[in-house]
Amino acid sequence: MKKIIITSLSVLFALFLINSCRKSNINGDAKYLILGSYITLDSIINENLDFSNQSATVSIMVGSKGSPVASVNVYLATGSNALDTTTWVLIKNVPYSSGVVLSVSTADISTALGKVNQTLQAGTQYVLQNQVVTTDGRYFSVSNTPSNYNSLAGYHMALSWYATAVCAFNQAAAVGTYAVVSDKFWGDFAVGNLITVTAGSNSNQLLVTAYPNPAANGINRVPIIVNVDPVSDIATVQQQVAGAYSNWSYGNFSVATTGVGSYVFSCTGLLELTLDFTVAAGDFGAGQLVLQHQ
Repeated sequence: MKKIIITSLSVLFALFLINSCRKSNINGDAKYLILGSYITLDSIINENLDFSNQSATVSIMVGSKGSPVASVNVYLATGSNALDTTTWVLIKNVPYSSGVVLSVSTADISTALGKVNQTLQAGTQYVLQNQVVTTDGRYFSVSNTPSNYNSLAGYHMALSWYATAVCAFNQAAAVGTYAVVSDKFWGDFAVGNLITVTAGSNSNQLLVTAYPNPAANGINRVPIIVNVDPVSDIATVQQQVAGAYSNWSYGNFSVATTGVGSYVFSCTGLLELTLDFTVAAGDFGAGQLVLQHQ
């Protein structure tokens, strides 16, 4: 992310941020407004968390604006609403200095999730919430910072950041027989049907022999070429012909990943492909195939 801090806006925000820790009525009079504080994102070091390695970390480097910062409390938001502070679990308190690196490990997130009877799940994006502690003992986070400030790119705030649980891709571990967990939308396969996955032409590529299912009158079947990012586990299928059906008039159909919801987690044997289905006459729409290694 490029630094695009709008200095004048930042100064105005710092001067007029409301201290929500005070319970008095704020009526807009300047005498009730005091200097607030927030941390800024200097750089993202890593947001992909290798959940198969307990010492792996996600981390960001931060600066600050406004009232002097003493430390930063880093929380994991464990509920469905990341802004609900009652679901936040404290991970650590980090003493602040300019350019400090906030770092959270797989073990840290696993421990925090364990406190609410949850476990780390591959492909899940976890929300980390930073709470600024000022030198005069006040606290600032997304819970008491106006959302219009927090979301405006010009402030470059680092009150919320993310950890996506991934694991290093291993082609040898990924090849083999998979059982269908779900085939949403296209519906060629029933739960438990078996699909073969083989190695592609390079170490980060798989061939998935799936659509069209011969049991659904599929013909001209071509293996789907899946390229896997070895760091993020994101799977990509460039538009390609998959095959056709003997009982329709559309000819061959093609598939391509949509840009979201496609992963290969070789460490857990989970393969998810969200594919768009098209023919020469038009677009059928997108569906997701979820497979589990046997």
